[in-house]
Amino acid sequence: MRKTVLITGASTGMGEAATFEYAARDWNVVATMRDPAKANPAFADLGNVLVTRLDVTDAAGIEQAVKEAVDRFGAIDALVNAAGYGQVGAVEEVSPDQLRDQFETNVVGLVQVIQAVLPHMRERGRGHIINIGSMGGHVSLPTMAVYCASKSAVQNLTEGLAKEVGPLSIHVTLVEPAGYDTSFGTNAKLPATSVPAYAPSYAAMAEFDKQAVRGDLVKSMAAVAGITGIDEPPLHLAVATAGLEMVRGRFAELMDEYARWEPVTAGTD
Repeated sequence: MRKTVLITGASTGMGEAATFEYAARDWNVVATMRDPAKANPAFADLGNVLVTRLDVTDAAGIEQAVKEAVDRFGAIDALVNAAGYGQVGAVEEVSPDQLRDQFETNVVGLVQVIQAVLPHMRERGRGHIINIGSMGGHVSLPTMAVYCASKSAVQNLTEGLAKEVGPLSIHVTLVEPAGYDTSFGTNAKLPATSVPAYAPSYAAMAEFDKQAVRGDLVKSMAAVAGITGIDEPPLHLAVATAGLEMVRGRFAELMDEYARWEPVTAGTD
């Protein structure tokens, strides 16, 4: 029997690529996005793909999309939370409203979709929730700290969620990508104000981006589709080795810093 996956943010980037990968594996795909008119025209040629509206900041719309998915295909076996965007700017430059909007979409929206799908999965006694995080959740970057903070929140939410729903036979995976050639950069929001003092930070990020090794989006989403619904999927899945190497270096630096300051730590017991 065909399984069904609901994907958020399916109009571009990872969500769009994931739609093709699951469809090719004979899944029913509920490809959701804020504006269905922006769906890839090729989706219409795939008989097992349903395109529908879902804005992760609209609770009523989320419930409607989940109902439509169940009415059409009978069940939701997997959820891929791919919706989100990047907020650019030094912390001083990002307005409180931009900060709230970033977390409203990347964190609160993700949770709202999970909350809408979980009762259905609990009733069936199975399911797989896949959250698209970022290696930026481990390694914060200059002029991207607000975005990275939102992905750090996704990381912790995912890990806690896994402990909550594991006993219910529901699997959870955090997919942690690095850089890809997608519309992420063009869709990113610019800061509310500009502070010239942060020009060196922007220059450093531009150089970092220039030298970064890009991951293969199709191969990465094929890997995600490949582990969906298996008996023992990973809790963490790194896609794109450049990001994994970056995090390994960050963890080594972190443990070295803890060790250097351990005498001070010991004095606080």
